[in-house]
Amino acid sequence: MIKIAILDDEEEALEKEEQITRQYFHSKKVECEITLYQSSEWFLLGLKEEKFDLYILDAEMPGKNGIEVAREIRKLYPEPIIIYITNHLNYAVEAYEVNTYRYIPKDQLKDRLYLTYDALLPALMAREEKYYIIKKRSEIEKIAYSDIFYVKKEGKNVVFVHRNGETSIRESLSTIEKELNSKDFIIVDRGYLANIKHVMKMKNRDLYIRNGEIIAVGRERFKYVRKAILNYWGI
Repeated sequence: MIKIAILDDEEEALEKEEQITRQYFHSKKVECEITLYQSSEWFLLGLKEEKFDLYILDAEMPGKNGIEVAREIRKLYPEPIIIYITNHLNYAVEAYEVNTYRYIPKDQLKDRLYLTYDALLPALMAREEKYYIIKKRSEIEKIAYSDIFYVKKEGKNVVFVHRNGETSIRESLSTIEKELNSKDFIIVDRGYLANIKHVMKMKNRDLYIRNGEIIAVGRERFKYVRKAILNYWGI
């Protein structure tokens, strides 16, 4: 299931973008779920609650424009795919500054959008969210890997710090690392396992995490962590 958000303040344009998108994915026999927004304020209110695979944004809107909306998306999610559909070409430079995938003029909507979806489809199909299942006597919880900022050791427990809060279980950090079994999670100190996708900056031995927190890197782990971050950023 591919989840798509479309944000455009013009109702007619919004409906047209939805129709073209549904037609395309139906023709490819790919299931998709499309959520429509006509106000950037309403979109931003629910931004933390729901994550999409693809964001289609209008650049010029009342209130926060599409560029500002993209900046808010990127604060929360590490790898969103953003497409701009607009008549305002003056936003093109700013659009690419927020790592936009495509910038499509509205007068070329159907042809250009179909070509964009053709290019994106393999990557979208390959995106399969992994989940860590937490089992307790009285409850079970499913946490998406991409929602985990870091995991920390607290006494005999470990605490998952994630997009929806914190979850504690009685387990060792080394066991959690093995069960996650992902190169995105790295030990940064004896008591911390960080999701490298949510590292925004490394300064000296401090990691600045997407949720605003700072984690200190162990002295003996410094070179390894720095190299892992540079590799992830493609530097």
